[in-house]
Order: sequence, then C-alpha cells, then structure tokens
Amino acid sequence: MTDPRWALLQNMKPALLRRFKDSGVVRVEYVSAFPSQDDAWVWLGTATDAERDALTGSGPRLLCEARLIAERHGFPGHVVSGVSVQSEETVARDYEGSWFYALR
Repeated sequence: MTDPRWALLQNMKPALLRRFKDSGVVRVEYVSAFPSQDDAWVWLGTATDAERDALTGSGPRLLCEARLIAERHGFPGHVVSGVSVQSEETVARDYEGSWFYALR
C-alpha cells in the first residue's frame, strides 16, 4: 500500500511551482523514505544553473516557505527537512538527463 503522505506531497506541487515560478522553478521533486522515516526533502528544479545559483542563496527562506505550503496542504511542515535546488542544465550535463540519479 502507498503511504498517504505521498498524495499530500503531490498535491503541494502546483503551489510550490506557483510560488517559485518567478525564480525559474519549473519542476518539483521529493526525496523521502516513507514509511521508514517521517521526513521529506523538497527539490526545486530550475531550467538553468544561473537560476539555481540565485535561488540556492536563499536556503532558510526556501525552507520556511516550503513548510508553510506543506501546512496549507495538510502535510506537517516540520516534517519537511530541507529544500535543495537543482537545474535541468546540471541534470542533463552530469546525470545524463536522469532526475532519478540526480536525486540519489
């Protein structure tokens, strides 16, 4: 059976995309090990390395905003352990275009 928290995370994606669209975010992914661990990590994907670098410098703000969005979608904000930012450019260059490998 699928852990119901995955559905909550999926429901958060549109809100995260809307919130960070102006910063170049075009993709949202998650890393978690439900049900073995309770936390989740949010990955924001930008198109370019420059957009990634600009957004990465605001780490504490990203985490705070991701937690607020989580709460609004029924996912406990304190369970969001962190936010990473990665670019499509880097994934294509360093991970042969595979987000699966980039997230590992």
